[in-house]
Amino acid sequence: MKKPSIKTTTAVLAVGLFSATSYANTCQTLVWSDEFNGTTLDLNNWEVQTGDGCAEGICGWGNNELQSYQSDNLTVANGTLTITAKKQRVQANSYTSGRIRTAGMPASGEWTNGRFEARIKLPDAAGMWPAFWMLPTNPDVGWPMSGEIDIMESTGQASMFAHGTIHYGEAWPNNSFTGAHVLSQPQKWSDNFHVYAVEWEPNEIRWYVDGMLYSTKTPSDLANPSWWTYENYQYHILLNMAVGGSWGGTVDDSALPATMEVDYVRVYNLGEAAIDGPNIVAPNSTHTFTVVGAQGTNSSYTWSAPAGATISGSGESVNIDFAGATSGEVSVTVTNASCGTDVASFNVFVEPELAVETVLDDFDGNSAVTYTYFDGNFDVSGGVLNYTRNSATQWDVIAASTSAISNAAPLLVGDKAFAMDLFNTDAALVGKQILVQLENSATATSSNYPVGRHSKYEAFIDHANGRQTLRFRLADRIDGDTGDTNVDTLVILIDPNTFNGDLYTIDNFVILGGSTQPPAEATSVYVSSVTTGTQSAGKGQKFGTAAVTVLDDLGQPYANASVTGSFNGTWDETQTVSTDVNGVANFVTSTSQGGGVTVNFCVSDVTAALTFDTSASTGLCQ
Repeated sequence: MKKPSIKTTTAVLAVGLFSATSYANTCQTLVWSDEFNGTTLDLNNWEVQTGDGCAEGICGWGNNELQSYQSDNLTVANGTLTITAKKQRVQANSYTSGRIRTAGMPASGEWTNGRFEARIKLPDAAGMWPAFWMLPTNPDVGWPMSGEIDIMESTGQASMFAHGTIHYGEAWPNNSFTGAHVLSQPQKWSDNFHVYAVEWEPNEIRWYVDGMLYSTKTPSDLANPSWWTYENYQYHILLNMAVGGSWGGTVDDSALPATMEVDYVRVYNLGEAAIDGPNIVAPNSTHTFTVVGAQGTNSSYTWSAPAGATISGSGESVNIDFAGATSGEVSVTVTNASCGTDVASFNVFVEPELAVETVLDDFDGNSAVTYTYFDGNFDVSGGVLNYTRNSATQWDVIAASTSAISNAAPLLVGDKAFAMDLFNTDAALVGKQILVQLENSATATSSNYPVGRHSKYEAFIDHANGRQTLRFRLADRIDGDTGDTNVDTLVILIDPNTFNGDLYTIDNFVILGGSTQPPAEATSVYVSSVTTGTQSAGKGQKFGTAAVTVLDDLGQPYANASVTGSFNGTWDETQTVSTDVNGVANFVTSTSQGGGVTVNFCVSDVTAALTFDTSASTGLCQ
């Protein structure tokens, strides 16, 4: 595997790719790394943890996990550590996998503060729970009072999401956590290697994927800031892939063995340049992108954006207009005299422009749903839904049955999307969340969440200046057991997890799908083939035949073109024939001949509403 060199400089990593170029960020120092360049795991760097956690007093490793960790599930080859989950019984466990840590090891160990990163390819198999994380070594208090830093977690059935989390607070079951996740579309994070990192400074932890900052946490984000105890301890690194468990979900045995691949793990004293900005943008939208974390002073900045995008401004922060842009990389090069050059980049997905495909409810009598339940006041009048949220209900629900979602798969990757119009003049509603959740009524009940819940999609109220169209984006792939074709229930959650009694005016709840771009128009026609043959005329006689196929420059058959051509050889005659719906003009000689015959045919002209392109035509004479 081609891989970037170890950095006393900064290697630049983009989504799914990496650059072999080393950039001279001289202010950043490599503290420790494992490049996995050998043929066996370096046991001076890593302790291999085995078993099901019972020996540590946490059977199921504290999460009801199904695997027994085994050293045989850890392999090093071709510059990569591979952790493999298998369907393999060890004592009471039906699965095996691998787990390693740096705690107390002579060539690695523990750290407080710094940048911690790994380049990882996640598994794409339901029931897998890969993690790159940190725990304190020998703390004087138990978990989670001593803290936990999850640099990256994901699940196989939802590998389009990567999560970063911290755990803290009081003893279980009163423990607390907070974090964020980042969505990748249309590909999943599991489709390629990506760099997952945290930069940890006193009283601040930041999470990154590739060159993008997606979450920051400080003591003020905790209900009790005194729970921030991270600087009290030195933390070691763990890599593992759990099977099943409280978050991993139901295991798809047919997808095993499954692998988590790790290209390298690195620790630096300081952070590096990254970009604060979205990795998924709506079509024709404008967003701000800002450099964060760059070392040095008096920097200059050079920005680039995807094809078709327009950059406004220069310096540490710019606006990028994605009108007419394709998906591609946003990149910035940061240069200064004190620390040299640093580069940050990541791919931005520009969502497709979509037209209304299905009207779920326009509240004017056109509906593809049947409402079965709602908590608030459901008032349809004047062609809109005036919905007053039930202030006594923490999770206000509108539920409806529907047959309009025969396959939810396009919604997961952004090929389709939910949208609704919302009329708002109340500034207090700006930023409020609305969720659309898809369920299978055969398995979902009011008390068995997450069972039967396929996925959920979120939108946020943008402004208080009247009508706006909310386009929903995937927020979670919830239950991998609920298939894409098993959705028959749609649930709308208004401002979930609150007790507000606000009024929401909703219209035109739809599914978007298909491009709004006008279809391409053909400008010319050409002959794609000429074939010759014979047709029996009886009593040993034969007619000569020729079939001429005409296509437009979009590759579609062209009907009603007048094709003129001549037979030669045994016959010598010229005819003009029109093409049929398949774009074929069929020629037959007017006379028949006996014995051996020679059939040659040449096209001399094609007359159509479009230009005849002779240069694109092939085999005009056969």
